[in-house]
This record gives sequence, C-alpha cells and structure tokens, in this order.
Amino acid sequence: MNIEKRQIIDSNVLSGEYYFASILEEAYTCGLLNDSDMENVQFQCIELLANKSGEYYAGGSSSIRAELAQSIMKSNLYTVGMYLKSLSDPDYAVSEIKKGRISAMYQKGRELVYRKYRNTKLLYELVQKNKINVLNYSYNATLNDDGIGIFFRSYNQDYEAHESPASIDYQLCNPVNDLAGVEFIQKYLENLFLENEFCRSFAARDIHLLLGGYDKGYKDLLINIFQRVLTAALGSCLLNRKTVKLQISQEEIEGLYMVLSEDDLQSLAPRINRAVEKLFADLNITDLSLRTYIEKSLPDIQSNIAHAVNTNTLDKLFASSTDPDISSKIQFYSGIKMDDEKYRELIDELLVCRYSSDKLALIRDKVKAFGDMEDLLLDAELSEEDMFAIFDILADIEIAALIKRHPFNSDIQAEDLSEAEQALHLYLKKYINRLPENRQEEIFQIVNYLID
Repeated sequence: MNIEKRQIIDSNVLSGEYYFASILEEAYTCGLLNDSDMENVQFQCIELLANKSGEYYAGGSSSIRAELAQSIMKSNLYTVGMYLKSLSDPDYAVSEIKKGRISAMYQKGRELVYRKYRNTKLLYELVQKNKINVLNYSYNATLNDDGIGIFFRSYNQDYEAHESPASIDYQLCNPVNDLAGVEFIQKYLENLFLENEFCRSFAARDIHLLLGGYDKGYKDLLINIFQRVLTAALGSCLLNRKTVKLQISQEEIEGLYMVLSEDDLQSLAPRINRAVEKLFADLNITDLSLRTYIEKSLPDIQSNIAHAVNTNTLDKLFASSTDPDISSKIQFYSGIKMDDEKYRELIDELLVCRYSSDKLALIRDKVKAFGDMEDLLLDAELSEEDMFAIFDILADIEIAALIKRHPFNSDIQAEDLSEAEQALHLYLKKYINRLPENRQEEIFQIVNYLID
C-alpha cells in the first residue's frame, strides 16, 4: 500500500525570489520552527554576514557601510535559498535548517549558483543562435552584448547573487515573475528561446509584413513578437487554412468576424483549442515545453479575441500584412571611429593572432563603430574563416551596409579593386549565399531602403 507523506508546508505559498525568508516564516507559522530555532538561524546569518564582509574587505577595514551589509545579507539569503530549493520538499528543507549549519548551506548554494550561471551562459548562446531576423529595436538590443550580455560580465556571485545586472527591454508573452538573480535571467532566456523556436516556423519576411500591418513603426515599439505571430497563426487555423501563412486579408477578417460573433463566449474556448491542435499538427510541434508555453499564452489571446469580437475591432487584432518599408527609409549611422594610433595598434594585434577565435574576441572587445569594422575587414589580412566569423556577429543591417558599400554586381571591374577589396567582395558574397533564402531576402530588402 503506497501512502504518500502529507506535507505540512504548501510549496505554492513560498516566494521564489525570497525563498529562505518565506520558508522560515511558513515553518514558524506551522510550528515546525520555534523561537529558539529562529534565534539560532538569525545568529548564524549574522555570523555568515560577518565572515562574508571580512572576505569582501580582505581584512582591510573593520567597518562596513549599512547599504553594503544589507546587499551582502540579501545575497547570502538568496544563495542559501538556492540550496533549500534544490531539496525534495519544503518540510525536508526545514529539517535541514534545524539540524544543519547556515554556512554549510551557503557553500552548497554557492555551488548551485555557479552551476546555474554556467548553464545560463550556454543558454544565452543558444538563444543568440535561434534568434529571429526582425528589425524590432528592443528585441535586438536586449539580445546583444550590451543587453543581457551585461549580466555575464557583471554578475557578482559572492556578494550580489540576488541581483540581475542586465539591460532588458524586450517584453515576453509570459513575463518572469517572483525570481531574482541568475534564476531570473535563466527563466527569461528559457521563455525567449521557446518564443524564438515558434517564430522560426515562419518566414522572416512574413513576420516583418505582419508586424508592419500591426504598426508601420513596429521597429521602435515595445511589443511581443511571439504573441502577434501566434495570434495570426491561430487566425489562420480558425479560418481552416495553412497555418504557415500569416497574412489574413480584410475579406477573411470579415468572414471570421461573422463566424465568431455567432458564438457565445463559452464556445470560443473549445474553438480556439481545436485551432491550437491544428497549429501543433500543421507545424509539427512535438516539443512538450513549447506546447506548454503556447497553451500558457492562450488565455490572454482568447481574451483579446473575445474583446475584439464584442467591439467589432477584429481587424485591429488580425491586422492585414503591410510592408512598412514602402513609405520609409532605414537610417544607418556608422558610429565614431577610433583614433588612428589605437586603430594601428589593433591591426598589429590582429596580424599576430593565430586563431580566428582570438581575433574575434579582440574585435568584440575593441571595435565599437561599424566604420572601424569595415576598415579592418580590408586591412587585417583576414582569411575566409576569419571573415565568416566576423560576419556572424554582425546584425542584418550591418551586413546590408557592407553590401551597399561593396556591391556584388558593380560596374567596377575586378582589376580596378585592390586585393583586399576583391577578397571582401568574394567572402561577403559566399557568406550571403550560405544563408537561408528568407534571411537573404530580408537583408536585401534592407539594402533597398538603406540610407547610409
């Protein structure tokens, strides 16, 4: 006979961000910890703070600022909480608190923080690889080295483990709540990875046109791309046509309104559920994590559809695809170049670098302006492998700017170009030809509207 042990503490009421403090509070309320236990825990936490403060100053000071002490204490509690979260259940965690040492729990938590940091860094690399080709500024800025990338340069695992130093403007469909530190960054990237995976089922050009129909200035808006794409895909499913086509005509929107307006709100949910099953089948979505994430996103979309039907604004929700570039141009600014002496020093360093990875690391660190990047492509005697590695870290608009300045089909004869210019032409063309067709189309579309 299998009798499950009844848990005293309900894990659902515990805070993800302040786990240690919340489990202490619940344990005390439930009678698992008494006054003496709480005093002992408090004393050990103060003792740990004193030890960590001593490490921070390395014996160089006998006093510590109140704000710094508070930050180190929060970091300590966060790290201990990380260990307690890893245990089988909250009741067992309380027994560990009663019999164990806080300092030992901190050390175990510190190892978990490092492991999670390392895994999150690998996840960041995966998200960069599966990112979609879209011109929305907040999306691209969040994913670059000066966005989430800041976290991996600035995260202090010893004294600020509870902080998440990063510049994150892009809004997820399912926001990350009640998490802090590396846990927040990890969950944010997990959600973004799933959103990207879904959006990659559609052509970049189709997504661009869809978002252009929503707002011609979508590039500067704080919008969630995944939700717009999923809503359009569900619209196609509700129309019982191919899910992969996102474009919905005005006539189709009117027809969909006639169908949905005949239903009551109770029948809308099963209709959407059937559409989701069609979406899964059409796009061959079998990954359980992605299916779960999509299903978690449905309540808001269903609410938006119901509101649009009630207010006769379905054409705003299922906007017809529009090319936002027809009436606009793309401004491109190369940035301020470094002075000649620093540039010559950089070229000298690149010339003696043996491996492409070392050259790329040097370029990432030193080159901040596109003008300098273009110059070194000509001056640094780079191999095909080097060139391709650099092209991989450039944004689509930067690739488009290179094509604009060094066009493949030019009236200039090869003999009129320097050897370095010929090499850049050759490698750039080979690189573009290796890209997926939809990304090539997107890049050349940018070239057509680029004002350099």
